[in-house]
Amino acid sequence: MGWTQALMMGMVMGLGAYLFTYLMGRYAESSLQSGHDLKRIEEVLPRRSLLEAKFDLRRSDRKARLTQLQSELAELRRRRFLQEKALVDARREANAPVRIVGPEGQALLKFRAWMVNRQVQQALTDRKRHPTLDMEWANPQVIEIWADNLSDAKRDAGRIFPMPLGFSLLNITLESAAPTADAAVAG
Repeated sequence: MGWTQALMMGMVMGLGAYLFTYLMGRYAESSLQSGHDLKRIEEVLPRRSLLEAKFDLRRSDRKARLTQLQSELAELRRRRFLQEKALVDARREANAPVRIVGPEGQALLKFRAWMVNRQVQQALTDRKRHPTLDMEWANPQVIEIWADNLSDAKRDAGRIFPMPLGFSLLNITLESAAPTADAAVAG
């Protein structure tokens, strides 16, 4: 037996194996296609793919809505924090004494100022007591100043609470104008 016969025999056997595999595949395919399960799957598959597409669309809508709700929740939490802080500040300010500078009701304008004492703050950080002032001066104190203009209000505040003693003016705002004599007569 020579090389050519061996080669021919291999080709015949390969062709036989190919035909056998091909015929077995066709038989398996025809038996699967004739089954009731495949027909049912072919009927259900388009409906299921439509449901999957709807589910993906709904999921993306839900994600967008969830993101929107999370941002709204964060905004509401921020607003609540600010309102609670304003409430605490208002309660603290309501309990704090209001110091009045100038003749109340006689000047044209009423200013509201916030002052602290830096020496008291330093004593507080050193864990000591200030010899003459109460420790509440470490926090901003509300002062009503009655004056004709802003510069007079600052001058009067500096006269009563001098800077060399550690007093520091943090902020001053116009709160209201006093009623004029004409308005009092007309009312």
